[in-house]
Amino acid sequence: MDKYEHWNFNRRQVLLTGFAAGALAHVPFWAGQAQAACANLRAGITGYNVINTLDPGKASLIPEFYVIWGVFNTLLKFNDKMEIVPDLAESWTSKSPTLWEFTLRKGVKFHDGQPLTAEDVKFTLERVKDEAFGSPHKSKFDVVSEVRVIDDHRLEIETSKPFAPLLGYLTNTRTGSQIVPKHILESGSAEEFAAKPVGSGPFRLTAFNPGASLRLEAFEDYFVEGQPMVGGVDIPLIAEESAGVTALLGGSIDVTSTAPFADVPELVSNPEVTVLRSPGVNTRFVSLNTSRPPFDDVHFRRAISMAFDRQAMVDVVLFGEGRVANGVIPSAIDWAYRQDPHPLLKFDPDAAKAELEKSKYGPGTEATVLTWGAGWWKRFAEVFVLQVNQTLGVNFNVEVSESGTVYQRKKAADFEATIWGWLGLIDPDEYAFDILHSSGWRNFEQYSNPEVDALLEQAREELDQAKRGDLYRKAEFLAIEDAPLIFCFESNVHNLLRAPVKGFEQLPYSAFGAQLAAVSDC
Repeated sequence: MDKYEHWNFNRRQVLLTGFAAGALAHVPFWAGQAQAACANLRAGITGYNVINTLDPGKASLIPEFYVIWGVFNTLLKFNDKMEIVPDLAESWTSKSPTLWEFTLRKGVKFHDGQPLTAEDVKFTLERVKDEAFGSPHKSKFDVVSEVRVIDDHRLEIETSKPFAPLLGYLTNTRTGSQIVPKHILESGSAEEFAAKPVGSGPFRLTAFNPGASLRLEAFEDYFVEGQPMVGGVDIPLIAEESAGVTALLGGSIDVTSTAPFADVPELVSNPEVTVLRSPGVNTRFVSLNTSRPPFDDVHFRRAISMAFDRQAMVDVVLFGEGRVANGVIPSAIDWAYRQDPHPLLKFDPDAAKAELEKSKYGPGTEATVLTWGAGWWKRFAEVFVLQVNQTLGVNFNVEVSESGTVYQRKKAADFEATIWGWLGLIDPDEYAFDILHSSGWRNFEQYSNPEVDALLEQAREELDQAKRGDLYRKAEFLAIEDAPLIFCFESNVHNLLRAPVKGFEQLPYSAFGAQLAAVSDC
């Protein structure tokens, strides 16, 4: 058996494993007081220190949603088996291929005490759809032709054509469909709301220090009985994952949002720590700006794709905590996943050199690969550049910046190549359409292929899952041959808990903030 084979899972089978474990050799240089009771949880967002907005309709970064998931609700959500279950909607019915009716829970309140009604749902979806609002999630809901309020607790959502991803996009994931209060935003300041959001979730935000920390407090009128179990949550923003481990071992925090791959083997044997590990719903890749030399040449891009060993990346960058990627859609979404790797995604030095000879660029070509931090993202870039330079004789270099700066440069197409990826997305449309379609909001590579566009548009309308999966594989095959993205690997998801912490249940799409409501001991 391949050593990663037992990590495979599908949408209805999530492998959740906790490991109790041995002391690390080093002694932390900083430590805090361990808590005796669970009046207050300290949950560090690790690996990031940038949060630009807490408005769900505007948010796009992972750490933003780590907080949003605990402050807001959506119509639907996923359970631990990745099945869609009720959240604000207690039931829903398909009245036709283009019409859904939802019935809301009664008695749900926003954090300011005002009732949440169907009008708020209508307002939320129309706001995300509004071109003037500029939501990065707009394309998910463009197909919604009308939202009709029947009464305070019933509404209909009609689409202009069948739209297979709709229910998934109404879940509490990175969708922007978290329900916001109409009575505040209809005439209030969107900028103020971005820093002082009001939701209906288990926690309300009481403090936000950009770049440093946030404070959440329990919402006593939360509609889920018995939750949240903690009185409040302090969330420090810790830029380096390794510093998060040090804080956890020193007793300064109780939970981390992620963990350094390099530390996982030792942490697994540390009795003071519980390591939660599961195959992640993610894909990691090298992003190439197809509008700029040298990546405006398809033969050069193909040569690069075959010039490095992806399994070596898994071993060196992830310390074995992942698997080689076969495309943009991760193996977790097994019904749309490519089982057989395309030849362009295999290490083949001879084929890479032959492809380079077809290119208008050759040995000695210079390019900069943009990355951030001092952890595995930086190591990812370094391993990639080292192998490609050795194989092809090109002269790539690594530029390290701050994560927010890299993201802004990505959006402005101010780059040649970047290390990038997406985590916690639950429908293939969020990977394939958003990244590969000409109008996809994550298509930072300036990539356009009309045939790929047509296949992705057809997949959105196909309600038969088997046929839909085949459409994604066809589109992905064409995109791999165009090579605007160099797909590399999928990484496992990790959370670290101090041994006393109980109740935190890891989900493969990393629903960090939402999971804090169930923590019972800390």
